[in-house]
Amino acid sequence: MLLATSLMLALLFARVVDVQGLAASGYAAYGANEQFQKVPLPAIRGTVYDRNGNILATSVPRVDVVADDFLIHPVSLAARYAAQLARVLHVGSSLLDSELTRKSGYVPLALDVSQAVAGKVAALALPFVSFVPTQQRKDPAGSLFSPLLGVVGWNGKGMSGLEYQYQQLLAGKSGSEQVAIGSAGEQLPGGARALRPAVQGKGLVLSLDEPLQYEVTKALGAQVLAQHAYSGVCVVLDTHTGGVLAMVNLQRQGSKVVPATQNLATNAVYQPGSVMKIATFSGALQEHLVTPNERLMVPFTTWVGGWPFQDAWFHPTEPLPVTQILAQSSNVGTIEIAHMLGATRLDYYLHQLGFGRPTALDWPGQSAGLLPPVSAWSGSDMGTMPIGTGEAVTAMQIVDAYNTVADGGVYMPPRLVEGVVGPNGRERLLAEHGAHRVLDPSTVAELVPMMEDVTAEGTGVLAQIPGYKVAGKTGTAQIPSTTHPGYQPGAWDATFVGFVPAGNPQLTAVVMLHHPTAMYGGSASAPVFATIMRYALRHFDISPSGASGLSATTSGALPAP
Repeated sequence: MLLATSLMLALLFARVVDVQGLAASGYAAYGANEQFQKVPLPAIRGTVYDRNGNILATSVPRVDVVADDFLIHPVSLAARYAAQLARVLHVGSSLLDSELTRKSGYVPLALDVSQAVAGKVAALALPFVSFVPTQQRKDPAGSLFSPLLGVVGWNGKGMSGLEYQYQQLLAGKSGSEQVAIGSAGEQLPGGARALRPAVQGKGLVLSLDEPLQYEVTKALGAQVLAQHAYSGVCVVLDTHTGGVLAMVNLQRQGSKVVPATQNLATNAVYQPGSVMKIATFSGALQEHLVTPNERLMVPFTTWVGGWPFQDAWFHPTEPLPVTQILAQSSNVGTIEIAHMLGATRLDYYLHQLGFGRPTALDWPGQSAGLLPPVSAWSGSDMGTMPIGTGEAVTAMQIVDAYNTVADGGVYMPPRLVEGVVGPNGRERLLAEHGAHRVLDPSTVAELVPMMEDVTAEGTGVLAQIPGYKVAGKTGTAQIPSTTHPGYQPGAWDATFVGFVPAGNPQLTAVVMLHHPTAMYGGSASAPVFATIMRYALRHFDISPSGASGLSATTSGALPAP
């Protein structure tokens, strides 16, 4: 008996030595893991600003209030606790009562509540309630920029638009800390340990101008309603930087206009019509095949590949100056010039002006358009391609191409993001890349006055702005049928694109209405262009000579996001 007792004591002593000595650190770590719980610390998402420092999107700290209903003892007290919480959270008491008695272990009581409300809940000192820090994305301008900014999902990740495109930069890096948890699941006092702080996301400074965006939205929305159009798009560029000053995408819902569900300017393609004539005319001038005052014999009808092509107005075969062929938007005259240029060179200038590839905006889901290779052209494509009915493009590609002419023949990649803002509020401007010459200055010097004639006495007279010279082009095209070959009867897309002041351009813009009642770009879209540009010229203090205050953009320090 004594021997057995001694043996048991020896084994017990050895176990004590093992637990308290040899394996002490291991057991301590195990105990710590049981006592401490890892809690995530979400990073504050970066703020998005317009060019003037106005906040377009920001994150507000919020709190999710959750409960562990297994910690309610006795269960009969659930109704009383529900009544207490209901008064603070402004939720039905009976609903909370049913939630607190369903034995799930995790009951969301209220999501995205303010810090003040969370403080009132904490004051109730209910041991089964805990708080999860979160944040809510706010767009102070409401839906004004919604197709561009996009949305942030419940998991804090950008789901569309700029929020998606710049997710990694905006999101920052989450941190964590370990907090002591008691046997009943409550947090114990004594502070946290193993803190890994969250890294705040960087902010974005956009080229967009909030006041201009508002005015464009107002003018375009009014015309969409007046014309009973299905949708409307407008993009305004800073001619010399390529910065997008306004980008508006609207669609009609019955008797009201709402923001489109996507960025139509980059993602929706359409047959553009005569605005595509820029490739034929710029190419022919660049190759010295025609001169602005040269006269060509232009009939009312011409045949290409067995198909007839006509002008929009009846006229006998007559000599027309090349300038008038553009100003009056003669399809037949344009096709004659395109045949001088030839299919290969026409295709070359279409690509040089940016068609057939995505724009430099690198927008999520943007379209490259539909521009078939020359090897796939049919016999009639030398009739359709020059006049904009043999290809599909985006409105962004159109304004890009015309901005190349406005900028003296230099392609300037469009941009929405001007700079990145660190947590200290300091801005780092992004470098410009990709600018290159497309057209000779001499070509532009001939082409711009021709485009002025479009608005002075041609198809775009409704784009005129008192005191300023406007250069531009109209475009009208039938909408292809989605159910059978051919086109939808009576369905048209109307476009106007241009720049001001024509002699020293500072602003370039495109307006496109999808399925308006007035079929022509000169009557449906040109008036919107004039309205928008009248405001923009005043807003940016641009004189008729082109002297401008446009270059004054946000730089240096911004408010800390």
